[in-house]
Amino acid sequence: MSERWKFQLKNGMIWGLMVSCIMAGFDLFEMTFEDAFLSKKNLSRMLLFVVSGIFVVSYFSWKKKIKRDSNTGLSHDNAVNK
Repeated sequence: MSERWKFQLKNGMIWGLMVSCIMAGFDLFEMTFEDAFLSKKNLSRMLLFVVSGIFVVSYFSWKKKIKRDSNTGLSHDNAVNK
């Protein structure tokens, strides 16, 4: 598995689970724990957030990481920095 997919899976799953759990936590004000965390609605919402986190959020994070890594190789001894 490539480095990009490892990065996207790790970050996307973390993002999706965190957002889903936070939203379920807000649902606890209106419903029981079982309805908020274990209902079909919440589980499908969790799946949607994890998939979108892997393919959308982590894709843009990967692009930002590549851009940041490529900029660190620039020389700091140029005329602009002096």
